[in-house]
Amino acid sequence: MAGIRAPGALLDFVKIHREVEGVIQHVGRETWDLLLIDVDGDWVRDEFSSKERAEAACRDLGVRWHDRWDDPRMTRRMSRGDPWSDPGGRRRAL
Repeated sequence: MAGIRAPGALLDFVKIHREVEGVIQHVGRETWDLLLIDVDGDWVRDEFSSKERAEAACRDLGVRWHDRWDDPRMTRRMSRGDPWSDPGGRRRAL
């Protein structure tokens, strides 16, 4: 799909994180999730109206994507860290 631009939050994530890859999964009747996961297990997600639009966003971002959780490496990557409980990790808003 030509002309599909990835949302700014996804672009920002790709710019500041290392070795980002995507996972596209069907989550509703007409809803597809794109999860971007970096090598450390940090992630961000966005919703798309079709699988083709999610794939086009990945192409726009220049990241490799996976169809659902077909690669066990991505499952391990996703569960690698818990940035909320790591002493040097992300802090929750108060």
